[in-house]
Amino acid sequence: MSTGFGLDLRYTLRTARRNPGYAVSAVFCLALAMGVNATLFSFLDSLYFRRLPVPGAARVVQIHRGHTNPCTWSEYLDFRPGLRSLQAAAWFRFGAYDDIDGVNQILSIETASANYAQVLRLGAALGRWFTRQDDSPASQPVMVISYRLWKSQFHGDPAVIGQWIRTDVQSFRVVGVAPQGFQGVAPPIADGAWVPEATLLNLGVPPSRMLVNLTARLAAGATLQSARAEIQVLDAHLRAASPRAPRARDPLRVDSTAGFLWTNGSRFFRPLLLLLSLVCGMVFLIACVNVANLLLARSASRRREIALRQSLGASRARLFRAAFTEGLVLAAGGTGVGLAVGHLSGRLLERMLPSIPSGTYQGVALGIDWRVVLFLGLAGILSALLFSLPPALAHRRGDLLAGLNGRGAIQAPRQRELYSLIQVALSLTLLIAAGVLLRALGSVENADPGFARDHRLYVSLLAHPNPSQPDAAAALFTTLLERARALPGVRAATLSSVYFEHTPGACAAQSALEPPRKLGAGVVEPGYLETMRIPILEGRGLTTGRSAGAIPLVINQTMARNWWPGEEAVGRTLWLGCTSPSRRLAQVAGIARDSRYAGLDRPAEPFYYISRLDEPSENSFALILETESNPYHWAKPLMQLVESAGPRLQIGELRSFEDAVALSLWELKWQTALLGSLGLLAMVLSAMGLYGVMSYSVTQRTREIGIRMALGAQPDAVWRMVMARALGITAIGVAAGLVLSAGSVRLLRSCLYGLNPIDPVAFAAASAVWLGIAILASWYPARRAIRVDPLQALQYE
Repeated sequence: MSTGFGLDLRYTLRTARRNPGYAVSAVFCLALAMGVNATLFSFLDSLYFRRLPVPGAARVVQIHRGHTNPCTWSEYLDFRPGLRSLQAAAWFRFGAYDDIDGVNQILSIETASANYAQVLRLGAALGRWFTRQDDSPASQPVMVISYRLWKSQFHGDPAVIGQWIRTDVQSFRVVGVAPQGFQGVAPPIADGAWVPEATLLNLGVPPSRMLVNLTARLAAGATLQSARAEIQVLDAHLRAASPRAPRARDPLRVDSTAGFLWTNGSRFFRPLLLLLSLVCGMVFLIACVNVANLLLARSASRRREIALRQSLGASRARLFRAAFTEGLVLAAGGTGVGLAVGHLSGRLLERMLPSIPSGTYQGVALGIDWRVVLFLGLAGILSALLFSLPPALAHRRGDLLAGLNGRGAIQAPRQRELYSLIQVALSLTLLIAAGVLLRALGSVENADPGFARDHRLYVSLLAHPNPSQPDAAAALFTTLLERARALPGVRAATLSSVYFEHTPGACAAQSALEPPRKLGAGVVEPGYLETMRIPILEGRGLTTGRSAGAIPLVINQTMARNWWPGEEAVGRTLWLGCTSPSRRLAQVAGIARDSRYAGLDRPAEPFYYISRLDEPSENSFALILETESNPYHWAKPLMQLVESAGPRLQIGELRSFEDAVALSLWELKWQTALLGSLGLLAMVLSAMGLYGVMSYSVTQRTREIGIRMALGAQPDAVWRMVMARALGITAIGVAAGLVLSAGSVRLLRSCLYGLNPIDPVAFAAASAVWLGIAILASWYPARRAIRVDPLQALQYE
């Protein structure tokens, strides 16, 4: 058998050298499909299979209650002394805004127990990790920053040790830089810094309410089974001590750290990965069908040779082995080139990931490791089977005499047309899905948020309350507002507790007796509506002085319509507050146009505006500037102005309204870009397959075409005959694709922001594109057909 396989291998390689065209085409088609599948599997590998980049990672485990925070900080301190099989460290992630050299950005921070680095056996690229002495409420707040943050924000300066980083939580002194490659214990979430647990304790979070995650290392001689038995005993004590604890309902478990266990971000990644898996599978199938078509053409041209082998006693198994060997060689070439394509597409995807407007999803490292190679190897074997079966089954012993006479493999052309039809249907489905997403993106991008967004910059601020001076925060914001209005080039400045994708909640009721209803509310500076170009449709705007009686409110159209349908809303009274002691009487002074603060993809909800002067206790605002030109030109002066207010003011997000609106659509843009690129790839592969079918059809019908032309057929008639065949295949494929798309695009309903999945524009546009592609793919074969010389055609074969 090995000798026979060696002969088949040598024959395949010799044939490929003599006819490199079909081999290169097959390898090229497979490489594209293998490349995108390698990137997808590398993505899956980084999320679910790759271990932490720490020494002895195989002995690092995680303790959890089914993907939730397992216990509180006080419970962890209670059961930690009883651990024998495990050495456990506690950690908790939170987001903060840092201020480094005037650049304000979100930073994912892990607050961790003092033994965090010891459990993970982490060294430091520079400086040190925090110690038990640092993890004390009386200690100076310290921070270890990531290697990436050190390189990107501090340019690898060794003098970073000892510097202070200001965040909206508090300021920290840098004591160390984490080792290169380590970005936390829950990839793909990339942590930018680590601080001791005492940080949250200093902020007043009680240990009994501080929920923590647990990462542990197996002790010497301990096994995963012994650790699980031990943690079950400790968990029983915890559950008995606090039977009403909400997170004590699920038992504690010990599992490997490989995998995407901790992060809630899987709510985004898992649907996306499911979608990409289906799409990549379709691209893979299209590529296999393409190669099968190529091999069918090869087998048709070799029908005399195969018939001769059969006449000499070659069995069907022997012929299949020869076909499978040829498929394996092509699959090996496609897999090898596909690894290179996958590496390049992985680098491209890595560059796309930081564009996600969040500090969390930046830790995906897409690389080609042994698991990716093994996956592509298995995919290569599967592909070899898929595209080797059709040509092997095309030659049956009953075709022996016909093959010797040169008329075998009659069914192969029809098989090739069927495969092209499948390709058209699958690629059209992907094109339509991408088109529907693109239409949804265009629709939501052009949606009116209900407020002006051009030339407007905001920075979110939080003032620490001063119990001895309850009006100190209000006075601080008033001073800041006056100074901001005095900045050169600033047309207007205002304050608001509501801004894009930040909508504080409130409660109100129409009478003191009815239960309050939840709705949105914005505490704003008088004149905010004018600055943001939100027109008053009825009544008047907010007053500039504090009200003595009922508090004046401006409500939006949706609230007026829902609360007083068909009635006059201006002048109506309502009670503000979620609890009875806090209720205050208010009166509707005016109705403003709806604004969609929660997002362009969400409808307007009942909402009211209240003057900042009537809410003096409010201590969280966005300072908004209307500028003469590019708003980011005022970013640095604005930051300097805010910093001059002193340490009592915490700085949050700084962004233009244009960018805030655009970045809110990042998930839809991701899905559209990925699905669109894969759809275009599928279309290219399918177009290549259709071209191959038509070119082969013209070659096979050269004698027939020559006879037709010898008998007086005009070139136009021959042209129409070839084009009609191509367009007929395409039309049937398009019809099948439309039916398939009608069912599949419904899976994208959650991404369409109200757009009908059966979008006639997207369906018609994708169908028209495919018909145009079919005309281009069949143009050259049709042109070649009308140039057939009748005399040469009659001598064909």
